Amino acid sequence: MPTFTRPDGAPVQISAAHVVRARRTIAGEDHPGGTRIDWAETQIVRESIDTVGPAIKAGHPSFTFITTHDGSKVWFDAKKVQGPLEPPPSQIAHGYLSSMTLMGYRQYACETMQELADIIRAAGTEPLPF
Repeated sequence: MPTFTRPDGAPVQISAAHVVRARRTIAGEDHPGGTRIDWAETQIVRESIDTVGPAIKAGHPSFTFITTHDGSKVWFDAKKVQGPLEPPPSQIAHGYLSSMTLMGYRQYACETMQELADIIRAAGTEPLPF
């Protein structure tokens, strides 16, 4: 189990196999520059997504990532998504070329529909046809 650092400085162990998503923190979350990890509970850690994602991937074979319009990575369990899906025109205008559903929400990606399908397939699950 990888160990990270909570915003208060305490260590926290994360069960890699149970992580659904990891992304950089956004305004209003506990630690700027850190990472939000969604698993049995939501955990904010100080480490960057570029540290957290590969550490979780080491214990979670279907954990992979897409990129957002600002270039940051959103790591996710490919077995928990449905996609690729066509993004609406409003999101295409922001540079998104594909999307998927994850945790009941639409997650947009800069990868093309084919690239997202390939990412999902490479992680060991079958993408939706498009």
